Amino acid sequence: MMREPATICLPSADHIAGLDGTDLDRLLWELEVTRRQLTATIVSVVDRCDQTAHYLVDGHRTVRAWNAAITNTSPAESLRRQRVGKALRILPTLAGELAAGTVGVDQVVELAGLHANPRCADQLAGSERILLDAAKALEFVDFRTVTRRWEQLADADGAHRDHELTHQHRNASLTETGGQYSWSTSHGVIQGTTMNNIFTAFCDAEFLTDWETTTQQHGDLASPILMPRTDRQRRADALVAIFETAATSTARGTGGGTLADPVVNLTIDHDQFEQYLREQLDGTPVQIDPATVLDRRCETIDGVPVDPRQAVALAIVGQVRRIVINTAGVITDAGRLRRLFTGPLREALIAISPRCMWLGCTIRAAVSQIDHLQPHTAGGLTHAANAAIACQHHNLFKHRHRYTAQRQPDGTWQFIRPNGTQLHTPDTAQSRLLDCRHVIGQA
Repeated sequence: MMREPATICLPSADHIAGLDGTDLDRLLWELEVTRRQLTATIVSVVDRCDQTAHYLVDGHRTVRAWNAAITNTSPAESLRRQRVGKALRILPTLAGELAAGTVGVDQVVELAGLHANPRCADQLAGSERILLDAAKALEFVDFRTVTRRWEQLADADGAHRDHELTHQHRNASLTETGGQYSWSTSHGVIQGTTMNNIFTAFCDAEFLTDWETTTQQHGDLASPILMPRTDRQRRADALVAIFETAATSTARGTGGGTLADPVVNLTIDHDQFEQYLREQLDGTPVQIDPATVLDRRCETIDGVPVDPRQAVALAIVGQVRRIVINTAGVITDAGRLRRLFTGPLREALIAISPRCMWLGCTIRAAVSQIDHLQPHTAGGLTHAANAAIACQHHNLFKHRHRYTAQRQPDGTWQFIRPNGTQLHTPDTAQSRLLDCRHVIGQA
């Protein structure tokens, strides 16, 4: 006999409308915990059907088809549920953390994606603890960078082949349809990063041109909405400017002059660099445990994985800048005392921190500022260990409202409000706004 659908006691709209301040923080957190617990249960149901082949009873050919038929979810969501279920079979600690609501759904889906790679799935259990700790400690975008690093370490040969294949299949085309031209290009990481750096610089230049015009016309009332072009239009004009600049410059190989090479920063940890360097010099096999993923980096400043062999080869011929970091992600060398972070030190800091440090902020480092953790006026040194990337808004906000930022031993950030509390996910043990989150009624 089919039971009535389960129901969960949730706060009403009127109740939510009466909340503000930290009450909203805590309620959102408790709802998120409930979502994680429900997801764990749903995944368990789908995985049980998968293991027992119950989906065959009504003629479904796969558990994904059964899930879609019962719940009317998308094929992509049905596939995610199946993948997560299979991954949790071999990752019992992760399964327990999801059921307890202490690890995020998106982080679990990310780990399930690693398990779906047949070339490295058998190594995942050996790294479960280290990846789980990273999933709980890092913001999601940073955790995704860690999973990419792990996959490259665990499937080094496969990742190398993928990078080579992507480069071999590079392509570009220009299509005209009804008077409209459309570009389509595909490139490997190094070429793509170089092009992105150039494109971003031209886009920034177009923005500054518009902003200068807007401030001249509107003065203190200037705002982005008053700018003469949209972001899309500026990006299109930036691409045209790149071609026009190339056409009016002496390109390499066509005359006596040369265009300045764009700088490509690749961050690689010392141990990997040395091992792959020895491999190229004398053929010594590289042996790197994927469980050491938190100590490993070989990527662009945007966190895109780079084949270590390619990175080492490019460093040897001087086409990239190599930045040395320690296990906490801090640059190990620094310049002399300065008031401002400028020149190579600024470039190096931006290279290892692709965005503003503030929780939830995605402003790019290239248009952000270098913040002194201990203010310069209080004796703080202009030194890599006393530096952090902060967008203009959060840099000013931190100092005006007396927030403090502290780098933890593992390289993550902790933010302290003026009242001494931490700016982070609330502690569920202290929250009582959703006491009914575990109460499920059933007819």
